[in-house]
Amino acid sequence: MEDQSAPLKKVPPPWTCHYEAYIGTFYVSAKSGLPREVAYEPLEASSAEFTEAGVWKGGLVMIQLLRYSSTPVGPYDEMLLLPGNFEVPGGHGSHTRVTRIYVSQKDTTYNGRKNWNIPKHIARFKYTGDFSAPPFTVQLYPEDPAIDVPFFTASLQHLGFWTPTFPFSSNFLKRLGIPNAMVQPPLPEGEPKDVLCGTKEWYKSTGTIYSPKAKLIWMDLKQPGKGEGKANENWWPGIKRWHLGVWLRDAQLDLGDPEVLKV
Repeated sequence: MEDQSAPLKKVPPPWTCHYEAYIGTFYVSAKSGLPREVAYEPLEASSAEFTEAGVWKGGLVMIQLLRYSSTPVGPYDEMLLLPGNFEVPGGHGSHTRVTRIYVSQKDTTYNGRKNWNIPKHIARFKYTGDFSAPPFTVQLYPEDPAIDVPFFTASLQHLGFWTPTFPFSSNFLKRLGIPNAMVQPPLPEGEPKDVLCGTKEWYKSTGTIYSPKAKLIWMDLKQPGKGEGKANENWWPGIKRWHLGVWLRDAQLDLGDPEVLKV
């Protein structure tokens, strides 16, 4: 359990992080509308500056589950949502954006918000099973230990043990026309203020990702207690249950200083 009385570790960029990741993907049209209850944590949902900062364009949605073994603030778990592209005010084009993200400790919460406008919040993570022998399940719970109902569940399994392992690089995606830059609007301030800090500027950040051991997987987004036909039965309204994804092992993320944008 994290020592809440320990002083915050404040670490400016650049950061080099090592991790393992499970990434699920699906495509949504802008015509379907962005589901606010899924896309935002309540603090950011209450901020018009954050939620109305540019038109949502839809596109490739990514749900990323990451287990960091080494970072400047120590190991932690993370779940984040990239719900496609947003038009950035001021003529800066369309870029992806992290709209909702949870981590397992306070140091990365503060630094993610302060350094890159990433709207991190603390949650409890529960991993059940073994990926080499499914089922392998990840569940997220509110920070309050008295609440025992998860607000997000994903089950993961191999696409097939016969599928090959391949190197993965964000530079390869860039060559395919998929940008690896994200643009984040300013964040509202929450409680406690020293952890859920607010920000004032727009930030554009470009990270590089490399994994020598990537493999295709399935991600099952069926939520427990949500029967067929129920609202948000597969977390994001209107989508199917199973989604193609990728498993990254021995991955490295390098993230430097953001560019301040004038909008």
